[in-house]
Amino acid sequence: MRSFFYSTIFLLYFSIVIYLAAVIPISPNEATSFYTSSDLVSILMHWGNNLIGGLIGLRFVFLMSGFISILLFYVLANDMLGDKKDALFATTIFAMLPGIITASILANIAILVLPCLIIYLIAHYRKWYILETLALIALFLLHDASIILFTAIALYGAINKEKRTLFLGLAFVVILLIFDRGIEIGGIPRGHFVEIFAIYAFLFSPFIFLYFMYVVYHIWVAGNKSIIWYISSISLFFSLLLSIRQRIVITDFAPYLLIGTILMVQVYYQSLRIRLSTFQSIYKRGLSISLAVLIFIILLIISQQLIFSVTNSLKFNFASKVYGPYLLSKQLKASDIHCYNSKKTKEQYQLMYYGINPCNK
Repeated sequence: MRSFFYSTIFLLYFSIVIYLAAVIPISPNEATSFYTSSDLVSILMHWGNNLIGGLIGLRFVFLMSGFISILLFYVLANDMLGDKKDALFATTIFAMLPGIITASILANIAILVLPCLIIYLIAHYRKWYILETLALIALFLLHDASIILFTAIALYGAINKEKRTLFLGLAFVVILLIFDRGIEIGGIPRGHFVEIFAIYAFLFSPFIFLYFMYVVYHIWVAGNKSIIWYISSISLFFSLLLSIRQRIVITDFAPYLLIGTILMVQVYYQSLRIRLSTFQSIYKRGLSISLAVLIFIILLIISQQLIFSVTNSLKFNFASKVYGPYLLSKQLKASDIHCYNSKKTKEQYQLMYYGINPCNK
């Protein structure tokens, strides 16, 4: 019965995610990358567009990477939690996180980093040393911000006296520094520190993010600090520190935080199962509220087109950057107008995707 329930949930989930990838208009960042960049994300977008076409083609590789990440996460969760029921529950929460859903349906580097990160962790726990090294090489090639990961595993290796892990972490940190790759640091304080909390509250959902921060602190004070804790906590610390002076690129940090879902499920069940059933109700009630809010946010994501059609006059409607250019292109085509000069560069690229080019001046 439980297997049927989870199978139904995941089938519904995959159907919804594929639907969203096929219908959500091209985002400003996707359009800009598609027309101006030559990086891996742009190359894969063009490849999918040529192979399949349409929005689903544009996002095909990233969609598949998201599904692969979920399957790999189950393997990792099963290794760490040691119980298939707990692993299924952790995987369900992971798959439902808004950060995972949005990363899977929009072209971005984070969803390419995530499966490589999970493969590294699986290989590390199972002592598959060749695969472990290959995964780190892939992360080095994919992601300049992987310096966060390498710093975390070097620190973990040093504290836990794992010489191999320490050597690998330090080696990749040094190589990144030699090639002058990493996270750009600069700017002046402009309130980005508050902004990053809002972003993380969306990626996790508000109550789950609060619990994530509690779990990071709880393990720091009294828990067994696994390599996942080092990766997630150091990523959280550096993102908050840098946000004091600059707007951070969320894809630099998101994969390393979202993997911490395993820690939340682990701590939750540890706290629940050491208590008598009479005293478990507060934990179960908290979980129910958190899941209800999470499902509500997922419904908001699914209903964005409807919400925008009702609230498109609102100045701060965040969906306007995605749906606005799409609707504008339809209006222009309906009026037999095939060029338009937008004051916003990213919007111009979005219009170009729909066949509306800049007008000749």
